[in-house]
Amino acid sequence: MAALQDASVGTIPEVAYGTALTPTRFYEFVDESFDYSKTVKQGTGIRVGSKVARSGRRVVTETQAKGDLTVELLSKGLGTLLQACFGAGTSTLVSGTTYQQVFTLGTGATPPSMTLQKGVVRADGTVDPYTYAGGVVDSFEIDCPQGDIAKVKSSWIFRDVVTSTTYATPSYVATPNLFHFAQGSITIGGTVVAPTTTALASGGTSVANVRDFSVKVDNKLAADRFNYNGAGKMLSPTYGLRDISGKITAEYTDQALTNAYMSDSPLALSLTFVSSEALSTGTATLQIVLPEIKLNGELPKANGTDLITQSVDFDALDNLTATQPIWAVLRTADTAL
Repeated sequence: MAALQDASVGTIPEVAYGTALTPTRFYEFVDESFDYSKTVKQGTGIRVGSKVARSGRRVVTETQAKGDLTVELLSKGLGTLLQACFGAGTSTLVSGTTYQQVFTLGTGATPPSMTLQKGVVRADGTVDPYTYAGGVVDSFEIDCPQGDIAKVKSSWIFRDVVTSTTYATPSYVATPNLFHFAQGSITIGGTVVAPTTTALASGGTSVANVRDFSVKVDNKLAADRFNYNGAGKMLSPTYGLRDISGKITAEYTDQALTNAYMSDSPLALSLTFVSSEALSTGTATLQIVLPEIKLNGELPKANGTDLITQSVDFDALDNLTATQPIWAVLRTADTAL
């Protein structure tokens, strides 16, 4: 029998949207909120003798599932999850047994889909599998607050969920390492050289006054594709004009952010976590690269007692010349996504 803490979440990329497969990749997840929703319509035709709505006139016209998954960012095992978030991902051998995974916004009309299965443990230790098919990421957020572990929270939309599929026994990648605040360095401004399939991003102006960072990508999915011949199930959502935004908190040590905000000047931003995990070439590394952000505020507020900090929201834009508006780069021992 399973213990109550033996809940699980596993995924696998789908070959065909909405056709469920057996999960092969499992996550050490922080929390999940996957649920099921249905559109119920009640017939309202008048009939002699009726005192309440008739049970035979209640129908379910549409069904789908939604929910969020939060996982800590690890040096191994997250390739297919990040690919689902961004839409596109590659894995390239750097040298020896070191690989570099690069994630960018997908360019196709539809996002990649995943089958997701969660195992929920009853009070008596029985594990019930809930299998979600046709899972696509509507939005996701990567953040690392001051003194914390870096995490990614992904928000999903699914075509269907069933409870009759066989439970897939979880297995996990060996000895992954966490990316966390003490490993992080950030650049804001200057010139950032974009990453390639085998080279990390470089350059930029290093700053030492940023306390926390987050970036959110909204894929703007058109997820209302319920058509005839679909049995009340959703067709594959399509991408809209995606939106990238974020936030940093910085100590007020100079006027660099203030001046960039007031002049609406573009800034490049890169965030790099370098772990202690040795690879055949270098160490396991995670980068988030934004070639152009513009700041939305704020000006510093004097208080006369405490150290002044600025909470600065930003938008990430296309930079006109950069090949991508955002990159996530993972230097890893994983041989494939």
